Amino acid sequence: MIVGSLLQSLSLFTLSFAKPGQFYMIFMVQGVLSGIGMGLTYGPSMVVISRHFSKRRTLVMSLVASGTPLGAIVHPIMLNHLLNGPVGFTRGVRASAGFVSALLLIACLSMRTRALSTPTANYSAVVRNCSREVPFILMTVGILLCQLGFYFPVFYLQLDSIKHGINAHFSFYSLVIMNAACIIGRCTAGIIPAYTGLLNLLIASSAACGVIIISMIALSDISGVVVIGVGYGYFSGVYIAVLVPLVTMLTPDLSELGARVGICFAFTAFGSMLSGPISGALLSSQYRWLIPSLFSGIICIVGSLVFVAMRLIIYRAR
Repeated sequence: MIVGSLLQSLSLFTLSFAKPGQFYMIFMVQGVLSGIGMGLTYGPSMVVISRHFSKRRTLVMSLVASGTPLGAIVHPIMLNHLLNGPVGFTRGVRASAGFVSALLLIACLSMRTRALSTPTANYSAVVRNCSREVPFILMTVGILLCQLGFYFPVFYLQLDSIKHGINAHFSFYSLVIMNAACIIGRCTAGIIPAYTGLLNLLIASSAACGVIIISMIALSDISGVVVIGVGYGYFSGVYIAVLVPLVTMLTPDLSELGARVGICFAFTAFGSMLSGPISGALLSSQYRWLIPSLFSGIICIVGSLVFVAMRLIIYRAR
């Protein structure tokens, strides 16, 4: 967690030195260095929280996960005013880096590990166990497929709105609307499983995300942007919030939880990495929204069907 926080802070401060045309530097700093930092902070922060709770673990983890969309509301607005105002790029990015570094420092000082009654599991043994567990494999495949389509609205809703003649200022706030709904989704994701079950909620939310992505084909006015932003923000928030609790549910020994989360996210990260480039390639320079919307939506629905198969296997085993 500490190393990941330092890497994120370093990447943001280093980004402020980038000059126009220095794509290689932006790629290495923001794409590689910051990516490694985020990978080293998100998983451990969720696992540490899970070890302090047993009865209301899903609720607590979903509340912690709601911090991401909250930051995604504040940070873009702040950066938009800094970068497009008198502050400029260099000082604006440094102000952002200082803000993020202060929050990461608070997070690191607030976290405490809790010793388990059993020793930490051997990583190679955990890998062998995971490779033999069909539900874990299906969960990883399902998340990977969903991640391939998950980021299409996040990356392209604003552009889709602008290309359909909607005011650019409002289009910028379409992502704010989405993230505001995402906060609600992540918070309620800790309450709903008590009535529906964690697997049922995951299936419903991932399928709903797929349907809403396909509905982006029909986007044409402000009301459509609002409906898609609110709907996708809510269900995507629910989907993301239940992922780590799901891994926890499939972990018989909590001493293996950190390793299992890392293994799962290491594979599903490929879906997150490829989602934007695939969607952009399908969109093309002619901005044909039909093909990427169908691809992203259908692959999310296929991922939800994999979760259905996982659910059937788990319930039959019981």
